[in-house]
Amino acid sequence: MNKDFKIPPKSSKHLTTPNELVKRLKCLIGAEFESASTKNRGQALERKVLDLLGYPYDEKEQLYGAFPDIRNQLLEVKVQDSPTVDLGKFSPEFEEMVVEDLNISTYDIRYLIALTNPKTELIEGIILVPGAKLGEVFSYVSDKSYKCQRTIPIDFFEKYNRKAVFNPD
Repeated sequence: MNKDFKIPPKSSKHLTTPNELVKRLKCLIGAEFESASTKNRGQALERKVLDLLGYPYDEKEQLYGAFPDIRNQLLEVKVQDSPTVDLGKFSPEFEEMVVEDLNISTYDIRYLIALTNPKTELIEGIILVPGAKLGEVFSYVSDKSYKCQRTIPIDFFEKYNRKAVFNPD
């Protein structure tokens, strides 16, 4: 748990609504993030999301592996270009307090997952879903490791190709 976590409480008017996030971030579809590693593509995506949300980019503030990536929007940004998504240290499979003094749990964190074609490196769709609903959209991998990964079936890509959706069915 990070005591230096400076984000507004859940009821704050400072959080961008899910519909507004989708509206602002829909232009990511078709974007290309070239890189040899998923981590670097993820950082490039995070920089672009910061820009689209109107936040200045400061390397000392961002991209240091904090959870969530964009703290003042409770937004974790992920590139998905393989059958699993690496959720990192925290998984919303089980509710866990991540900022106790603000009563923010893994269920409150919003996940932006960019569905990226590994051959073209183009973003073909984006998914925005709160941690509490992530298990309704994707299934959790049953194996236990130091990181949490998610399996995403190929028909999910086909269903949401060229779309940006919030809480997909």
